[in-house]
Formats: sequence, structure tokens, C-alpha cells
Amino acid sequence: MSAALPAIRVRHLWHRFGTMDVLRDVSFEVGQGEIFGFIGPNGAGKTTTIRIMATLLEPLSGKVEIDGIDVALAPERVRRLIGYMPDHAGVYERITIREFLEFFAAAYAVPDRAVVGAVIELTELGKLQHRLVAELSKGMKQRLQIARILLHDPKVLVLDEPASDLDPRARIEVRDLLLELKDLGKTIFLSSHILTELSDICTSVGILERGSLVVSGPISEIAERLAARNAPPGADGKREPPTPQSPFLPGNEAGPVHNAERAQTAGGALVPGAARKRLRLRVIGDARSIAPLIEGGGGVLGVEAGLAGQLTVHYVGDERFVAEVVRHLVSRGVGIVGVEPERNELERIFLEVTRGDLQ
Repeated sequence: MSAALPAIRVRHLWHRFGTMDVLRDVSFEVGQGEIFGFIGPNGAGKTTTIRIMATLLEPLSGKVEIDGIDVALAPERVRRLIGYMPDHAGVYERITIREFLEFFAAAYAVPDRAVVGAVIELTELGKLQHRLVAELSKGMKQRLQIARILLHDPKVLVLDEPASDLDPRARIEVRDLLLELKDLGKTIFLSSHILTELSDICTSVGILERGSLVVSGPISEIAERLAARNAPPGADGKREPPTPQSPFLPGNEAGPVHNAERAQTAGGALVPGAARKRLRLRVIGDARSIAPLIEGGGGVLGVEAGLAGQLTVHYVGDERFVAEVVRHLVSRGVGIVGVEPERNELERIFLEVTRGDLQ
């Protein structure tokens, strides 16, 4: 059986404005049904890449395919497959939400205008549909733009900074809407500077700097590759990641390491920052009496007991570590009412693989 066709395939993409190369040999793929985060500092080339994908620019060289269709050779076919929302997209303000969407449904030549009502319901704009667009908040206007690009039922959504300038509640609402669209089978490609929120929803990311793609793939796999790259060489000269591959087992290390900033493996090697993580637990009872049940376990770098049953575990490992710690505590009769793995892994990856250079 052949592999599924990627929703987006970019191969050796170059683009230049004047004498400056803004994209340099960029290649990546986005699978069907993924939420792919496109990350980079201002001037890295994100918007140029997005405009090429949206058929608004032709690449200097290279190829971009949407669902197997070349954007340069068949732009009209590609436009029927994508929904494109640019950063700071303008709106017609002196008409109502429903009139706005009916206008674009006609522009897209949507045969069944009942889709307008369906899109209004999906984006939860029903109570506002007869309100003038000028009266909407920034967050509601962003939601309206997402409704607009859904009218022709595209397979791929290309969003440039969809949460730009939004307040926290509006960002959460946009995030939840994107997750709902993913559940409906949409592939979502979005750029953003809000890394903590991207880490909550993205299945994969690509990081761009000075026009070059420095890394791409699932966040957990990127973190593992970086940990392996940064690990000190062993006796055989090979670099091995310090992350234990076996599940958490209480007491199988030499003992707890209380200084997580200078954490070392059992063999004395410094654990690189890319591998260190934090797990916050809230337990029923005195956290100080529960901490010894975790200290010394495989992958545990240190345990901090706080007030109101708060425990912070510094560790190296993956999702299996978290699951095993919870299982271990529950098997010892500990009541757990909160589990919060560290959520800034994407920020750590971004700071490690980029240098802060500008074009």
C-alpha cells in the first residue's frame, strides 16, 4: 500500500527580493490532518513561504504542492483546496456578519448558500450574525475571517498569525476552534509567535531562521534529537541521549539529585538543558511525605515539595515517564488531583536551534 499523499509538500524552495535571498532551499512536509506550526523571528521568511503556498507569489525555484498539485502550475485548482487567512486581513465593516459571509459565498460560487448558516453555527457567530462587522471585537473579526475561509470547504487551512493582537480569552477561543477543525479532518498550517499555545495544539512544527529551515518534525522527536546531539560522547565515542529509555522505576538511580540546574546522570555526565523537564503534581496530603516515593527513581533529577500538596519533579524522559510516575504513586495509595507536564518545550527548542540573527 502506498503512503498517504502529504497535504503540503515543499521541496528546495528559494525566493529572492532584489539581491536578498529570503528563502534558501526550504524543504518540509505536512501530513493529512495535521496542525503544523511554522515558527521563526520577524524577517525569517514565514510570510513569503505562506504567500507562495497561497499562490500569491511564484517561487524563484523549487516546488510547492498542495494535496499533490503544484501551486505554480495549477494555481486555480490549489485555490479551491485551500483557505488562506493573511495576517491583519481587512474586512468590510458596514455590512452584517451574515451579509459578509453571503457575499464571499457568492464570490466562491458556493452552490448551496445554506453553507453560510452551517459556518456561522460552527464558528459560534449565530448570536452576532445580524450585527455590523464594525461593531465586532478583534477576536470576533478573527473568528469571522476563519468562517470566511471555510465557506468553500477547503481541505487545507493556511493561517498567518491567526491569534495576533488577541486578548487571552480570544486566543483560547481561536485555539479551541482550530482543534475542532482538525477533528473535522482539516489540515492546518499556521504561523505564530505564541509558542506556548502552538505547543498545545501542533502535531508538528518547522522552525525558520534567515530563510533556512533549521529543524522540522514532531515536537517530541525534535527534542529527542537535540538531546542526543547535545549529550557528551560515551566511551565508544558515540553520543547517546541521557534520557532513560526504560520506564520510571523507583530507586534504580544512585539517589536524588537536588540541584536540577546542574543535574547529572548516574555516570556523572551533565544533563543538557534540552533534556531537562518539569512535572507538576498536586496530591492529597503532605507533599513532603510523598516526595521520597519519587526521589531516586529512574530519570528523576530532583523533587521539590511545596504547599497545598504541590510537587515539582525535575526529570528527563518522555510521556511514559509521566504515566509511570502517576501509576507508581496511585499504587502506593496517593491521591492525585492534578498532573501538569511542562508546557514550554517548544520555547526551549526554539531558543536552542535559533541564534537570533536577522536577515
